[in-house]
Amino acid sequence: MKKREWVAGKPKKKPDYDSEQITEEVLSAAVAAYQPVEGKYPSLQVIADELDRQGIKGLNPLKVRKLLITAGVYKSPVAASVLPLWNAGMSVQEIQEQLNLSRASVHSYLPYSKVIYKLDEVPGGERSVNADRQKLFRDRKGAVKQMRDLLDEPGDSERLEEHMWDTLILFQGYTFLTAKGLKFTYTLKGNEVFFSRKEKSVTRATVDLALQKAVEKEGMVSGPKKLDCFGASYLYPVFQRLGIIKVKENISWHHWIHGIYRPYVILNTSCIQAPYSRRFWN
Repeated sequence: MKKREWVAGKPKKKPDYDSEQITEEVLSAAVAAYQPVEGKYPSLQVIADELDRQGIKGLNPLKVRKLLITAGVYKSPVAASVLPLWNAGMSVQEIQEQLNLSRASVHSYLPYSKVIYKLDEVPGGERSVNADRQKLFRDRKGAVKQMRDLLDEPGDSERLEEHMWDTLILFQGYTFLTAKGLKFTYTLKGNEVFFSRKEKSVTRATVDLALQKAVEKEGMVSGPKKLDCFGASYLYPVFQRLGIIKVKENISWHHWIHGIYRPYVILNTSCIQAPYSRRFWN
């Protein structure tokens, strides 16, 4: 029998992503771009544009300034006032009161305490985990919006089916709940959908058939059985999430229980709220 290996904590999503090394590389690149020409330092926007050309994405002038402050090379009257007080052990509030600055202004002139955050892309073209998560959020939200637009347009079923499959690709790994409250995810392999709680796969042809039935009913499908296809209990909540299946007036689509999307019944509701929080889309 193979001995079980125990690993402490969750495995890293990107084991080769070294945030400290990347921070050093970005700091070095910023300092190299912050060189005076004929006695004048380049503007923060010019430096941000130069770093962007080098493949370091997602830096605005304020982040560039914070980088240069972290490296200890930035020169300005405000920085020369804030940093000595900070290094002397004064709190942000005390610095605010002494220099008559807002809290945000004080923070913007302080060095990074750990590593650089919210970089869209780093040297070598590798994206950070946070940037990947944000991009997935935007892609999912945009895909669902386009899905609803296509559903409002009559005809062109082929285009709708193609977009639905593209949207399913984006939602791989997303946690859904069945009508009985069972958690599940899915993955796509070729033209098959593999649900985490089901041994047999659901073919793309079956998914297209379920889509056709939902469209014929104008999205008013009262339950999984009405889809009348293999895997309906899993396709139903997925279709609800994608906006293919609508809900009756006494059902709210979007409710989070411990961060998981789940449709649920409300007896006395007068409206349905749309999902615009970031947590809903991740």
